Amino acid sequence: MMSLSKIYKKIEILKNNWGALADSLACNAELRVYDPLSRWECFVFAINPEDEDEMACIINGFDVEVCHWRFSELWARYNAHGEAPTIDREFRPRNAGEIYKTLKAKHGW
Repeated sequence: MMSLSKIYKKIEILKNNWGALADSLACNAELRVYDPLSRWECFVFAINPEDEDEMACIINGFDVEVCHWRFSELWARYNAHGEAPTIDREFRPRNAGEIYKTLKAKHGW
């Protein structure tokens, strides 16, 4: 389990990424959230400091998209077994722009 201090540190990093860094994908994705039953995954690279429920992320599913989404919506999703998404505890921060390029290449774009 991730310690509370590490979680707070990641939140602060993600809030500092908001704005120009996030808009240009020139920051690291700090969290990977995924569905263990499918290939769906979400890489979180920024949090709105004025509304901490809003995040900027890369969604990899049927396609790859960069979007703003809400944590409350993310945690309200369930797979066929009724499980909520899972935080990848082994994920290490990686450049959001590179993640996006790699995923687009895998999808044949």
